[in-house]
Amino acid sequence: MINETTGYVICRTARKIHQHMTNSLAQFDITPEQWVVLQIVAEEADLSQQKLAERLEKDKNSTKALVDRLIKKGLLKRQRSADDKRLYQLKATGSGLALADKIAPLDSTFMQEGEGNVTGEELSMFMQTLRKLEKNITQNITAATRQ
Repeated sequence: MINETTGYVICRTARKIHQHMTNSLAQFDITPEQWVVLQIVAEEADLSQQKLAERLEKDKNSTKALVDRLIKKGLLKRQRSADDKRLYQLKATGSGLALADKIAPLDSTFMQEGEGNVTGEELSMFMQTLRKLEKNITQNITAATRQ
């Protein structure tokens, strides 16, 4: 049955997490996708937009649109790299850092509640398995695009 396949269960769970995060983040006028970008930029100093796109596994245009929305909200800023004038580095603004500090505990609490009665060992094994699945799928996609 389709609803018992690995892909279906992963997608259904991810959709529920996304729905919850969408509802929780609405009070901050930020989407889950924007939250991920803000969190990454807040954590990593001098991150280029290109590196961000690679981290997100998104194309440059989608990443630019996300960054532009966060800049418009005053949460990020884009500045030229001191080392390479062709590159722009992303930085979280004071407002962006403050918002990240406010949201991070909510995100963490939600995931801890979701993990509930799952032991540390079970969670570790689950993460190892998910990473193996991701690696296998990535290899299959890469092989298919070479053909």
